[in-house]
Amino acid sequence: MKILVSSCLLGDKVRYSSSDSMSSIDDMELFDKILSSNEIFSICPEVSSGLPTPREAAEQKVNKVVSKSNKDFTYEFNLGAKIALEICIKNNIHVALLKSKSPSCGTKKVYDGTFSSTLIDGLGVTAKLLKENSIKLFDETQLIELNNFIINNN
Repeated sequence: MKILVSSCLLGDKVRYSSSDSMSSIDDMELFDKILSSNEIFSICPEVSSGLPTPREAAEQKVNKVVSKSNKDFTYEFNLGAKIALEICIKNNIHVALLKSKSPSCGTKKVYDGTFSSTLIDGLGVTAKLLKENSIKLFDETQLIELNNFIINNN
């Protein structure tokens, strides 16, 4: 199966802090099994849109994505989402494994825009666009569910 995967989960140091997110993966054995038995397409929507690494942390606030110093990153986040969707369409990808809580990739919860570490129900910009286009979403806390989805849809 073809799977779009957040680059930070694959060890790329593309997060705003120039770090990766591999430490957020609880079951590395299952993660490695999923990676080795499927065709993986890596993306960091923020970097794909031209944002640098490191960069100021950003959160969603109303219909925008802003940094702590109130710099508007909405254009870049929307562009990154469109690039991710284009990869899915071009390569016939119908499932994505994305970084939880990210303002781009969050699949269930995102930070509330106050920079107080408060999570709210919601989708990241990329996750929302992918979902609107029938891409099945998972995050790194749902590896068992993703593995079951792969088994049932191969």
